[in-house]
Amino acid sequence: MSKATAFFTGLIVGGAAAGIAVLCAAPSSGKDFRKKVKQKSTLAKQSLGDLKGQSLLLKDQIIQVASESKVVFNDLKEDMQHAFSTWQQEIKPNKENIEQELKEIQMSLQQLQNAVPPKE
Repeated sequence: MSKATAFFTGLIVGGAAAGIAVLCAAPSSGKDFRKKVKQKSTLAKQSLGDLKGQSLLLKDQIIQVASESKVVFNDLKEDMQHAFSTWQQEIKPNKENIEQELKEIQMSLQQLQNAVPPKE
């Protein structure tokens, strides 16, 4: 157990023990004490029930968001693939023209190099 975990565990246990000691040492009759403990335990049970319900609701919402995000990401992926494919088709003629012009420039340079006599 790490030092931090041990510290926090001790802090929680100590706090609980102090709370119980305060309740037991408080000036009230046994009947009043039992009544207060019963009320506090009822409130604690209600709070835990509310927390459980909220956590289940949160779990359901997380599952729903994960499911919806999967659909959205798949749609986005398909849209991106379609857009990329369309873009490639649109630039294809320009790409071919540029490649042809580069070949012509290379051929012109080669002809120019062949036409110029070498330096001696």
